[in-house]
Amino acid sequence: MTIGSRIKQARQSLGLSQAELADALGITRSACSQWEADVGTGPRRVRLERLAELLEVSYEWLATGRNEVREDTPRYLSADQEELLQRFRALKPRQREALLAFLRTMS
Repeated sequence: MTIGSRIKQARQSLGLSQAELADALGITRSACSQWEADVGTGPRRVRLERLAELLEVSYEWLATGRNEVREDTPRYLSADQEELLQRFRALKPRQREALLAFLRTMS
């Protein structure tokens, strides 16, 4: 599996369009499309780190295809935590950023 196909797989698993992902990263949709193309160019390291974060996958998996499970993801979540995670994943990238900014003001 290529880096482009891993990006596409992770993006689609979250239900994001290329335009939504591009918007969250501050890039053009065509740049995102180029990353997913079989013969396209890949993102730079710093962008790849942010991409892994947005796509909720490990940097290592996105870059190399190894270590698919995120090490920082708990193996067990309470019902409340699972609901929060599901609702968070359903948000669009900008909504996620707004929610996180709000939550950070509470601590």
